[in-house]
Amino acid sequence: MAEQWTHWGGGWLPPQPPKPGVISLRPLKSGDILGGAFAALGRYGSRLVAAMLPGQLGALLLLAAAAAGALALGVRPITVLVPAAALATLATCALAATLTAAVLREAVLGRPAAVRTLLRAARPRLAAVLGTQLLVLAALAGPGAVALAAGLPPLFAAATLPVALGLGVLFVLAPTAAAYEGLGPVAALRRSAGLVRGAWWRTFAVTALAAVIATGAAYAVQLPFAFAGALSLVPAIDGGLAHATLAALGGMVAQTLLLSFPQLAAGLVYVDRRIRREGLAAELTRESEADQAPAEG
Repeated sequence: MAEQWTHWGGGWLPPQPPKPGVISLRPLKSGDILGGAFAALGRYGSRLVAAMLPGQLGALLLLAAAAAGALALGVRPITVLVPAAALATLATCALAATLTAAVLREAVLGRPAAVRTLLRAARPRLAAVLGTQLLVLAALAGPGAVALAAGLPPLFAAATLPVALGLGVLFVLAPTAAAYEGLGPVAALRRSAGLVRGAWWRTFAVTALAAVIATGAAYAVQLPFAFAGALSLVPAIDGGLAHATLAALGGMVAQTLLLSFPQLAAGLVYVDRRIRREGLAAELTRESEADQAPAEG
């Protein structure tokens, strides 16, 4: 990279790092990470929504089947719906994490990504990401569950919350590692712990802020759909179907945002940690230059 002349300082500027996609290929500041997550969501958000749609519809069908089964068997619906909802939530979260990791490389390198491409990249890693998330959940809930199973007062279980928080941040990069590097669940947890070590507080701050932003944005996204759905219920309009459709669409878009934005931020934390520790910027620069070579030729 050649140096650039600037008349402001009367000298030569240092060479600027390449920026083929949503981030510059250099160690990132916290603002770079959040800005890159916003940029990635702006470029690939519609494709993420479309790629998430089959999983979200599958989750709704699972809940509907569970409710119908409960009615047919004459059991309390809640006894069937709670485990079905937990399974649907885990599967949807795993799909979102896998698709986000598929978007991550394309976003960093500035490549286009079709819905079919994202689904093709996510499919072989979905089971590993789901297993990783289950292991993380077990690690977080394990100490409290053991305390309750041992008959200790709930206060003792609550005392394990700092441990759960510490482990949660330590393993927050595990789904990205499982999808991005093709690791198994245990290896992904070890990989995340190794990358986060020495940057726990920064990782916590960035991912927590991303979660807060996503929650507020998801609520804001749902408002127009809720308003339009309310208008469809005006007595002069036969709007039952329209209301249900708008509510479902708003919920799906909001859920995609709620799940994808924090995961994109965590993915860029992962990229930043690898840039700082492993020289990932050089590897990504070579990939970017290889992408540009055929176009220039």
